[in-house]
Amino acid sequence: MADIVISIGAKVAEGLVKPTIRQAQYIFCVKNVVKNLGNEKNELVSERDRILSLVEQAKERTEIIEKSVEKWLNDVKNLLVEVERLEQEMKENHCCQGQIPTWRRYCLCKEMVKKIKRIACLKNNGKFEPFSHLGPLPSIEYISSLNFTYFESTKEAYNQLMEAIQDDNTYMIGLYGMGGSGKTNLAKEVGRKALQLNLCDRVIFVTVSQTPNVRGIQGKIADMLCMTLKEEIEEGRAQRLWLRLKEEKRVLLIVDDVWAKLNLESIGFLLDDNSILNFKVLLTTRLRQVCASMECQREIILNLLSQGEAWILFQKHARIGNRFSCNLLKVAREVSNECKGLPIAIEAVACSLKGKGDDEWKVALESLRGSEPFDDHEGEGVGCAYNCLKLSYDYLRNKEAEMLLLLCSLFPEDHEIFIEDLIKYGVGLGLCGTFNSFDLARSRIRAGINKLVDSFLLLHLMQSEHYVKMHDMVRDVALWIASKSVHQKILVDLTKDLNSLAEDGAMKDSFAVSSWCKEIDTIYHHLDAPKLEILLINTMQQNSLNFMLPSFEGVKRLKVMAMINSFYQTPLLLPQSTHCLTNLRALRLRGWDLGDMSFIVSLTRLEILDLSNCYFKDLPKGMEKLSKLKLLDLSHYEIPENLNYEAIGSCLQLEELYAFGYTQRCHCQRMEDIVTLPSLQRFVIYLGKFETLDNEESVRVLQLLDFSMSNLGASKQNLLQRAEVVCLENLL
Repeated sequence: MADIVISIGAKVAEGLVKPTIRQAQYIFCVKNVVKNLGNEKNELVSERDRILSLVEQAKERTEIIEKSVEKWLNDVKNLLVEVERLEQEMKENHCCQGQIPTWRRYCLCKEMVKKIKRIACLKNNGKFEPFSHLGPLPSIEYISSLNFTYFESTKEAYNQLMEAIQDDNTYMIGLYGMGGSGKTNLAKEVGRKALQLNLCDRVIFVTVSQTPNVRGIQGKIADMLCMTLKEEIEEGRAQRLWLRLKEEKRVLLIVDDVWAKLNLESIGFLLDDNSILNFKVLLTTRLRQVCASMECQREIILNLLSQGEAWILFQKHARIGNRFSCNLLKVAREVSNECKGLPIAIEAVACSLKGKGDDEWKVALESLRGSEPFDDHEGEGVGCAYNCLKLSYDYLRNKEAEMLLLLCSLFPEDHEIFIEDLIKYGVGLGLCGTFNSFDLARSRIRAGINKLVDSFLLLHLMQSEHYVKMHDMVRDVALWIASKSVHQKILVDLTKDLNSLAEDGAMKDSFAVSSWCKEIDTIYHHLDAPKLEILLINTMQQNSLNFMLPSFEGVKRLKVMAMINSFYQTPLLLPQSTHCLTNLRALRLRGWDLGDMSFIVSLTRLEILDLSNCYFKDLPKGMEKLSKLKLLDLSHYEIPENLNYEAIGSCLQLEELYAFGYTQRCHCQRMEDIVTLPSLQRFVIYLGKFETLDNEESVRVLQLLDFSMSNLGASKQNLLQRAEVVCLENLL
């Protein structure tokens, strides 16, 4: 019994002593508490800075930070403010010297101990999984223009569209009007306003064009919904999209540039009785009958601008100011009137005459009045638009820009054209003449592209400065101009393969031929095209055992040849006559299993060789014969063990080298033979994901670049700016 009493007494004593000691430290251990608080605060600041660094990295990857991270940072911010206030109060009251009342010192010290515990808790909670996540891509607010101009003609259509979107009984809306009248811009503006006014929760914008790419449309919708489509078949992808879209509340789908009845179900939009309350579709088209075939409940026309509205837009783009005399203003008004209220024609003509003198304005007016009439398939005004756009072309007065415009017409409608592709084709055709460096040639061609953009004949993509796009009416005009030319006839066919084009003799007088056939195993017709200088073949050879080309005997004048396979490593069988293409300056073989590469050394005028995404066993001996080769692209190419690095090292005049898809670890030491080439100006090496390289290997790559730069004899800083180590995952 006595033991029990003693035990209970000990517990009671312990319960009394510990709080007493803790209370006593608030009075007698102030310096230690202040010191501990400072140390804990510094550790918390370091942890906060680490988290903030991770936040910046996540934002650079366009990821959204988790709410828990934001709450932690906010809590840390508030706590640090409280700690600093407390420290300042302790300092001002000289607590450590005991110059304030004991009770006040006790309270302040007790509060500091609480802050130390709170800091420790926050430090322990500074581990986040997940830390961030990819957010959805911006929708219509990204691609719409904040400088959209409201004219009375536009307002009428705009008001009708907004009324239709707010009508619960309307789910299919058609906007029709002439090509170039501004339907696309108006649809984007309506989508932006619908989001702003909370009439829908999401706007999805897709372009269809004359040859709909269902798979591409599905991919774009998936990107906007922040999802991945793994299904290979379009029907499966459509079903997957539909499952995802059913989770959305209110969706406005804008389908731009529709030319024929479009099966929305094949894309992933199933408009049944259960879904029509959640989905609205706004389509734009040049053809009113498309609205009928799509069973639009509202058909809204976008009229052309009145003369007064056209003049306002014309003045804006031509920058007509006080310097214009009365006579010249009269001429300018007449030029504006000749554009017949079509916005795309107004913008193109106005930009082409901006800054010109009186005589050029008069000549332009006379040219528009006396232009050769066009076949008008869409109603009154199209011929005028063609004439206006042709005038803009005539006023380029820049051979590089004129040819680049024609080159752009080789691509399908609404195709996003990679500027580097245009540079390769332009250099191959000799647009830059004899150039001192490839970098200078690139600048000249970019200057031509900028001139086309400034003239509204090409459009820069808002989402990427590396691509341009062509309005379909501008493309039609470019093809029409080429058809009237004796030396620059262009043949583009998006449905016929090269067999059909060769069989009917359509290629015979062509300067350029572009075929975008989906899949064909063998081209068995000989290519009889003695004037042909550029041949583009874009195909999708996915399941074929091989892809065979005919003899090249009939195209010896060829300067540029590009064969692009969207699915890689299909065997490509090149004919023996490939050796006779001695005029070839640019060769692009992309996405093929090439096998024997010995034919390359016969192409002695070659300036550009693009073998990206190809597979081949080795580069041939004798590469030194390619004395004009300036650019070699071997990017995304899996390096074989026994690659002949010396073949690349023998190309002493090489200025730009795009090197390997880094999938193996044994080739770093071989780069020294490459990167020390005397003329090398640009060296880009594509690495695999950084986590596949250990630190030692990453450092080795950078050391090799550093070594090569010092051997080239120029300033290290300047040359390091021209060498790039690129992580492949950032490009995909």
